[in-house]
Amino acid sequence: MTAAAMTAFQVGAKATRDAFFLSSFSIALLPAMMAAASGLAVLLAYAVSRVLSRWGPSRVIPAAFAGSALLLLGDWAIAFRSPGVAAVLLYLHYSCLGAVLVSGFWSLVNERFDPRTAKRELGGILAAGTVGGLAGGLIAAQVGRILPVTAMIPILAAFHLVSALCMLPLGDSAGVGASSARSESGLEPAGVRTVARTPYLRGLILLVFLTTISEGLIDLVFKGQAATALGEGGALLQFFAAFYVAVSLLTVIVQAVASRWALTKLGPARTAAILPAGTAVATAGAALVPGFSPVVIARGLQSVFFSSFYRGGYEVLFTPVPAREKRAIRSLADVGASRLGDLGAAAIAQAVLLAPMAMANRGQVLLVTAVALSLVTLVIAHRLHGGYIQTLARGLLSRKGHLATTMIDDSLTRLTTLQTLGPEAFGRLLEGPEEETPTPPAMDSGAPADPFYTRMMPAPSQETEDERRVRELHSADLGQVLRALQDGPPPVSLVPHLVSLLAWDEVAREAIAALRSVPETGPATEHLIRYLLDPDEDFTIRRRIPLVLATYGSARAFEGLLHGLEDQRFEVRYRCGRGLAHMLDVDSTLSAPRETVLAAVLREVAVEAGVWESRKLAVIEDEGWSTMVDELLQERADRSLEHVFTLLALVLPREPLRIAFKALHTTDPYLRGTALEYLESSLPPEIRRPLWPYLEDNRPRQAAPARSQDDVIEELLKSNVSIMVKLEELQQAAVQERGVGVRKRPFETSEGS
Repeated sequence: MTAAAMTAFQVGAKATRDAFFLSSFSIALLPAMMAAASGLAVLLAYAVSRVLSRWGPSRVIPAAFAGSALLLLGDWAIAFRSPGVAAVLLYLHYSCLGAVLVSGFWSLVNERFDPRTAKRELGGILAAGTVGGLAGGLIAAQVGRILPVTAMIPILAAFHLVSALCMLPLGDSAGVGASSARSESGLEPAGVRTVARTPYLRGLILLVFLTTISEGLIDLVFKGQAATALGEGGALLQFFAAFYVAVSLLTVIVQAVASRWALTKLGPARTAAILPAGTAVATAGAALVPGFSPVVIARGLQSVFFSSFYRGGYEVLFTPVPAREKRAIRSLADVGASRLGDLGAAAIAQAVLLAPMAMANRGQVLLVTAVALSLVTLVIAHRLHGGYIQTLARGLLSRKGHLATTMIDDSLTRLTTLQTLGPEAFGRLLEGPEEETPTPPAMDSGAPADPFYTRMMPAPSQETEDERRVRELHSADLGQVLRALQDGPPPVSLVPHLVSLLAWDEVAREAIAALRSVPETGPATEHLIRYLLDPDEDFTIRRRIPLVLATYGSARAFEGLLHGLEDQRFEVRYRCGRGLAHMLDVDSTLSAPRETVLAAVLREVAVEAGVWESRKLAVIEDEGWSTMVDELLQERADRSLEHVFTLLALVLPREPLRIAFKALHTTDPYLRGTALEYLESSLPPEIRRPLWPYLEDNRPRQAAPARSQDDVIEELLKSNVSIMVKLEELQQAAVQERGVGVRKRPFETSEGS
């Protein structure tokens, strides 16, 4: 409602301002009037930015709307005695205070939406504003037909009074962005100089500045030709009103058909870039084809693109800016930069007017200048896309400490969040189960000795120190095995013997520590990589090898873990991914090939939803890697999503991704929306499309289609492999409990349970 009333004022006031001023003064005075209004607007914008930084838009803007209505009524009273003075005051009112109020309204709206929600909801607000603009234009047209131009002034006052009343319920508690503003309320107001030094904000200010100059030059040519063709008074008001009505109708159509699509598919920066691109084409046509109609078309398209594509994209571009900075700079960006743009347009126009050339040629020069500026603006708008992503990341990083207090209570979601993406502390593992130690799955007093070691090992009195350790490592005595593991750093020759102990849960921790202490040499790394990538090797061994390789820190170990991302077993891939992430955290000189990692991510997200949601770890023994999950481990965590984010963090900015993952599972909709917008803007499209259903909780849930009996039977037959895996694992466990026989290696499948 506020947007409708406010935009009705803007359209009606613009038509009234132009008709009133051109009816009272010559077109030659218009550049000087633009310059005076621009200078006053910059001063007012600076003052308003200071007030908004201190009090916030929800307190200031409603009162300012009410004050504007009173000032308009005063201007109406002056118009009866001094129309020229009233025309100047109305021009200044619209150009200065009207622009400040529009900026303040959008500041208030901007603080109430996270970036992703803004892309969805701003379309409705813009559409309401467009309908209001249509109503304002129709009212102005009717007034111009039957009443004097000054009769519009009290109607304009009524529009601002309605805006003030509609904004009263919008307190600080309304909207998801309010918490963001409150969290920064204790900070000192951001200085304009500090904020202006931010490259992204500089880009936004430059975008507004150049856009306004182009618009001003086209508008000057448009108004000059309109005044020449139609004269002055009511006819001019009717033409301007009809023009703005037509523009509003076209804007409604474009908003309904293309605005939402453009924001979703192109992003806010590229959506805003549609304005300078379209303006350059239309204005070039007007420059090449002289006449009033091409200028009208160029001005109309510029207005349509501004109100549909540009306004929506520009508002979303401002959404991730912290509220403290936004309040300090928003009025200067919206009003100050635009009024300086008007000043620039007026200066260019004045220089052209003073040049010795025909009036028609002067118009062509202004149009060509507008084309050149639009092309420069197009480049700047396109470059804002990267700044937008960086600002989203900065917003996530700045609210990192707020995550702990906003985690959802649901245990599944909470644990999924906490178990991800922090710098892994590889130096420790969780303690094993506090149960009676079962008989080791190697030799014992009741089992025959391994014939290979019985034949090869000499008698105890003749054995060397290393041979003693080998014998003890393969003994059935837990004490001897632990003593051999803890008896100093082992040589490389013992690596194969140590690897076999990774399958024994009771000594796995000590075996991992011993392997980590092996002198880091090529043979040791190659041994471990060979075991890791051998699909016939014991699965328990293979899923623990990344715990060792990731601590070696060599490029060859990194390469081996990359190859592990192609393994058939999810748990091996999962631990290789975490190992790679740890190595990158420790050594910034390492780098993962982008194509290799993205191919691994695509393989992960290409599975069916049932497979994705059923992935779990056989044993949650290495969750001590993350410093955040010591007390909250459960098997229900979404390991698939965690694994994908871990892989993405290998080639994309790691810290924003980690925070974005956690923010997806908070109770703060502003944080979650910012995270979704960051991911949508930064993820490669081929990754984003299949991954997105797993990120949005509100994705449509469709019932699975009915399947034929043959399809069900075929799926059961395929599941036979997984059943055999489970049976072999159970058989192995039974053999280990009895302490007889030698461990069997489980059959590998693509997605073992």
